[in-house]
Amino acid sequence: MANIQINMDSLNPKSFKKTVRHKVQDGNNIYRFLPPFGDEANGYPYRKWNVVWGLTDPNSGRMRPFASSSTTEGKCPVYDYLDILKQKVEDLKKSNAGEEKIAEIEKFISAIRPKSVYAYNASDKSGQVGVLELKSTAHKKVIALMNKYITDYNQDPTSLNSDPSDSGVWFNITRTGKMFNTEYDATKNQSTTKDPVTGVPSFQDDRSPLAENITQNFDTVAYDLNSIYQKMSYDDLKDILIANIVSASETLPELLVSGFGLEEASNDTIASNNTAAVVAPLPLDIPVASTTKATADTDELLAMADDIFNS
Repeated sequence: MANIQINMDSLNPKSFKKTVRHKVQDGNNIYRFLPPFGDEANGYPYRKWNVVWGLTDPNSGRMRPFASSSTTEGKCPVYDYLDILKQKVEDLKKSNAGEEKIAEIEKFISAIRPKSVYAYNASDKSGQVGVLELKSTAHKKVIALMNKYITDYNQDPTSLNSDPSDSGVWFNITRTGKMFNTEYDATKNQSTTKDPVTGVPSFQDDRSPLAENITQNFDTVAYDLNSIYQKMSYDDLKDILIANIVSASETLPELLVSGFGLEEASNDTIASNNTAAVVAPLPLDIPVASTTKATADTDELLAMADDIFNS
């Protein structure tokens, strides 16, 4: 009888692990950061990613985040393109180009500029483990608090335990404001008690236990933070970027620059003209369907980024 070595669970769609993503909502958000996990963690409880929003996948036609190649190769075509485009904007300003056109270019720049996020494995108070992404301001606060915790307790702030001699701690991540005025902060979650005699308040760090399913099954509930985004090469990401630039240039041709869409758009124009030259004209009484391509409004992209990134 043949020996079947494949894990049968891998053939069951219900067994696929879908990434749970925690979102930092307005106000207080209580989380406990979990220990480093994965072969590439190197002892770090977080993983920094530079993420590009506002680009459409040419294959699916759907908008999705792309990991900047700067994460793996130290260089990124989006940064290279934006350096050129920003200089073009300055030149347009000096030539007194229309303010509305310049504003549209700057919106495009803002929509595709890579955003830095720091991904952690974290648990909320209900025991749900998920990926929590922090912006730089909150991340720096968390790192400072973790260092202070180690100094005060000589214990690991990400420990799965909750013993007096070995315990992690709960944090409170706060969010206020909207869009570009969004602000983040982080503190240790604490309870307040008053001395019954003096009435002087004291603050106690929240070192309450994690849910039992986490402490017993951490290896199965945690996520490999090095694989939450698809890693892309410089050239692959550049192809996607150029496809988006060429598409957007139909209404904003100033986006085309040498090396990023200008040559591709010129080739498309030549090919289109050659095609038109050999196609017989349609009879005048046959209506021609509109070929105008719908493009996503930049304000809609920014709203999406606020909902996803500011979380």
